[in-house]
Amino acid sequence: MAHLSDPSMAVDMRNHLEKQAAHGHEWVVYDTDNPINTQYDLHCFTDEIEAIRFAKEYQQIWNWHEAVPISSLVYDLKKLERSQLRPTLETELKNTKSTLKINNVNMDGQVNRAKQLWENWEHKASQIQELTGSKEDKATLQFKYNYLTKGLNRLSIEPREKEKLYVFAIKNVTAKLQKQLYPNPVIRFLHLLENLFLEKPAQLFLFKTQKRDCLEKLQGQLKSAGLHHFAGNLGRELDFERKKIDLKSLSNLAGENKLEVKVHLEKVSEGSYRFNGYTAAMIDEKGERKSAFFSAHKDVNLNEAVNILEGRPVYKGQENADGTINHRWLELTRVGKDPNATHELLSFSPSQTFDLKKTLLENAIQLDFYSIAREAVQRGLEAGNKVEFQINGNGRYIVAANPSAKTVDFFDANKKPISLVTLKKIIHPVKREIAKELTFIKQKDITQENQIQINR
Repeated sequence: MAHLSDPSMAVDMRNHLEKQAAHGHEWVVYDTDNPINTQYDLHCFTDEIEAIRFAKEYQQIWNWHEAVPISSLVYDLKKLERSQLRPTLETELKNTKSTLKINNVNMDGQVNRAKQLWENWEHKASQIQELTGSKEDKATLQFKYNYLTKGLNRLSIEPREKEKLYVFAIKNVTAKLQKQLYPNPVIRFLHLLENLFLEKPAQLFLFKTQKRDCLEKLQGQLKSAGLHHFAGNLGRELDFERKKIDLKSLSNLAGENKLEVKVHLEKVSEGSYRFNGYTAAMIDEKGERKSAFFSAHKDVNLNEAVNILEGRPVYKGQENADGTINHRWLELTRVGKDPNATHELLSFSPSQTFDLKKTLLENAIQLDFYSIAREAVQRGLEAGNKVEFQINGNGRYIVAANPSAKTVDFFDANKKPISLVTLKKIIHPVKREIAKELTFIKQKDITQENQIQINR
């Protein structure tokens, strides 16, 4: 049998080999003189002759290599898994108060819901003990029994192969609890019938309904926030046992910049999660990050988040507790001096009066250049987009809103600040020319096509 450098890798190695077998591979070659460290130490082949030839070639140069059927090595790895899990499971089956500790890491990224169910109970049990000082009273045992029974009812819907062993262990725990709580065999039998024919169907119906409604609501929220690429695969990502779920993606922006997005979901009840918001991080070509958390109630979509991360404030309407709408400017403020320091989203109070329309008109009058006072410019700046204008024969310039200073700023084509006085001198020689081109540049949409999904 193959020797693993870390026995806990047995599950991962078996999963890898089973995937290879599913793709038509039947033979595996490995070094029998050294322990297996990673899946790359296992060389898989579709043909026996090819596998034996590969093994012989390596034997002439390196250590002894052996070619064996994949099914044989998978069987040996399963035996190793059972030898690791059995002592822990037997401890739990013999003692309902003990702790079930089983590795929950899968190569396919899927969470073992049965193991997660047990961890959730452990967390609740520790809270109960803090409040009451005991985990052994009858009320606590009844709560444990009900909690685990409902969890097993949920897991009865298409349990994964990796979960079945843990489901079996938890079933034995609930069976022992049931005997403690219902010592009379007749009452215990009636209770089993009640759960099987009444409680379980009712729980599953309610769970499926909550799950469906939750998915529809979350997908709508994600699409509204411009996070369409998460909405499509959301059903696959939710396992409805974890307390919190973070979903990540990476996309390319202009140049060498990249955008990393992490969506935050939190469990509120069985079969239901809440969208708390998302963290967006912009990574430049040097690897420096600028990140900020955009909470769900701020209602900032992904395009607006990109504009904010690039240093352009956004003007948003936000609903108050009484249902009224207040408009606020949102921009970033850095916490700490480190280039990769976290940034916070600064929301200006409605009492902070910055009349962008009036400010643009005042600057247009001073410059004698009224194109910058157009409504399209105002709308573009409020959305956090770049607004560029051209002075015929004298280059292109950018105007940006600066709500903290209650003004607008101007920049040249190289994004260097330019004063109003200097800009006026540039405009004045050509102010009588009829054509003064104005270009409105929108931030490129973050579309699904340029997304790379990352496993949690």
